[in-house]
Amino acid sequence: MRDGIIQRGRTWSYVVRERDPQTGKTKPRWVGGFATRKAAKDARDSARHAVNRGTYVAPQNLTVGEYLDRWIAAHSVELKPSTAKSYRDNIARYLKPTIGHERVQALSPSRLSVLFADLYGKGGKDGKALSPRTVEFARAVLRRAMQDAVLDRIIEVNPVVGTKRPTVVKPKHTTWTGAQLQAFLGGLIETDRWASLWTLAAATGMRRGELMALKWARVDLEAGVVHVEQSVTQIGQERHYVTPKNHERRSVTIDPRTVATLKAWRKAQLAERLAWGAAYRGDEGLVFTWEDGRPVLPDFVTKAFGSLTAGVDGVPRIKLHELRHTHATILLRDGVPVHVVAKRLGHKDPSVTLNVYADAIPDDDGRAVDTFTKAVWGA
Repeated sequence: MRDGIIQRGRTWSYVVRERDPQTGKTKPRWVGGFATRKAAKDARDSARHAVNRGTYVAPQNLTVGEYLDRWIAAHSVELKPSTAKSYRDNIARYLKPTIGHERVQALSPSRLSVLFADLYGKGGKDGKALSPRTVEFARAVLRRAMQDAVLDRIIEVNPVVGTKRPTVVKPKHTTWTGAQLQAFLGGLIETDRWASLWTLAAATGMRRGELMALKWARVDLEAGVVHVEQSVTQIGQERHYVTPKNHERRSVTIDPRTVATLKAWRKAQLAERLAWGAAYRGDEGLVFTWEDGRPVLPDFVTKAFGSLTAGVDGVPRIKLHELRHTHATILLRDGVPVHVVAKRLGHKDPSVTLNVYADAIPDDDGRAVDTFTKAVWGA
């Protein structure tokens, strides 16, 4: 052996001493499979420089599936329960079946670009295309995991960075106009138990989890303000309280009609409490409950709204979350400043609002010219 390089059969190998982070002692590691002595020498020099810089990554056969299992087990402690579940589901459905058997250190941007393109085209059930949102989520999960693999000194660079994304058309939200929303809500007040829920959702743009976690202690009916302090997620048949998305607690002003609707609902709920007596189970003070005070599961609310809108004439069918989009688009189209809408929705940055609702903001270039002309020339 000369200079830490040796020929074994038809290939060349080199040795590098790596430091054990726990004991501080060094130990030799042999790396082989090089076709020429020069290739082994170049690899040895690169490895030695990395060791001296403290960036050396030892070759290993850890698979993507093995690492993702280990990663999500450790990472889930800092995630909301619903987020951890969505990570696990995405890993199990899309990442492990496709690249779980491959070595982490063998991943590259080109390989992963092919993966994401395949998922877009045929990654769904029975070879059907997946939605852009689903694939982007898989990409985000893998990117986060690989970034931690860099910190764990398993790889030198994140292979997800630099991957190519197929061109996709950004989906447009289906929303109602003010007149359509009025037609929908106007016919429900006397007939649907959850009319006040739909009213509050439309009047505030609150998310489903925020609505179902709302307590009367956080509703000031005299001032007309709702304080959004927490959210609830559903995993199986269990409810889990968490902070609102992005941890953005906020106060949202509501209109007099919505206040009146909530007051009527409050009165009806108190009557139910009296009727049930000791059997009433509403000890959490939730705004929206069943007759006996039990909390309502978020998934039920989604299904109930979907069934309700399917039978309404004259308005397009929308999903519950699209009441949030409806709230935002009505305000933006009427000229409410983006930062005000962002605050009501609980967006951490108004740029998020701009990105999501850009098509709802009027093109007021002519109005801008008129404003400038009047300000400068007075005409």
